[in-house]
Amino acid sequence: MNKSVMIDRVKNRIYIHFEGFMDVDRAQELHDAYREAITQAKPGYTVLTYAERYKPGGPEVQEIVSRMTQMAGDSGCSKVARVIGQSPLGAMQINRLAKGAAAYESQHFRTEKEAEEYLDGA
Repeated sequence: MNKSVMIDRVKNRIYIHFEGFMDVDRAQELHDAYREAITQAKPGYTVLTYAERYKPGGPEVQEIVSRMTQMAGDSGCSKVARVIGQSPLGAMQINRLAKGAAAYESQHFRTEKEAEEYLDGA
């Protein structure tokens, strides 16, 4: 599995790291690793996305990210938490691409701790 996508089977949670400016090849690698992780998750799984250093990509990258949000909705994802830190630009793009395609609940958080608490139901 790609080091930018990990799964915690106990929590039934997928972790995705969006880092820096992605080109099409990097975005496709992330997409493929995410698709693989989804096959290992059970319905109702949650996703924690790290987007604090993500820079929005061009139209081709946006299409790939859009497909990722669609996959999450189609495969039984229940909640998504996005860690955005102090710079929400990248997360805003992901949120825009997910709007309408996502059948899951999503929230933005400044810290990983806050995001984990939300996903854990605390």
